[in-house]
Amino acid sequence: MDPIDVAFNAPLKCSPEEKRHFADPALHEAQNSNFPSALEIVTHGLDAHPASEGLLFLKAYFGYKIADAMSNELSSYPKVIQPIGNGALMIDGAMTSRMLDKFQEIVSTLTDAEESVNELLQVNSKNAEIVEFRTYIDLKRQQLNKESETMRAAFNRGPQLAGNFCRGCKKSISFETQKIVLRSSQDSRLEAWHSGCFQTVKN
Repeated sequence: MDPIDVAFNAPLKCSPEEKRHFADPALHEAQNSNFPSALEIVTHGLDAHPASEGLLFLKAYFGYKIADAMSNELSSYPKVIQPIGNGALMIDGAMTSRMLDKFQEIVSTLTDAEESVNELLQVNSKNAEIVEFRTYIDLKRQQLNKESETMRAAFNRGPQLAGNFCRGCKKSISFETQKIVLRSSQDSRLEAWHSGCFQTVKN
């Protein structure tokens, strides 16, 4: 079982009204893995009951589950930077941009979840399960931040080192939308090619 689901065994402190109108309907949605709807329900509940410990915890929990699902989806994406032989790399610019946007979305969702936990700890600072929950979310967020920063750094270095023009057709290259090949020239300078131009020369 996911450690975050173990943390979910923490008791929910909800009033009967909060439970009936918000917690129970949200948990019903969550049982069907419809976490966005579950999150929307508890968020509305918090508009009316901003100090509800149970709803704050559910908001953080459902936010984490949404981020986790997006993270799993991200892992199924094709590799955006691939070696293609002789030290050359193929970079799918459009997919890289899409992945970086997704990373940012996931980190933002985790940040929102962590803020809900922080609010909860202001009224229940000694709950060990909640403290563990926050630590788990924070580690996940840091890991994703590091992955996205590494990818962004590698992505940004291409135009900085190789320029924004194709070595083959001499036309401009969009690293954010096109498939690009990077390779070292004979004098060890980095060259950028449109994928099609590179294949033409290679063949």
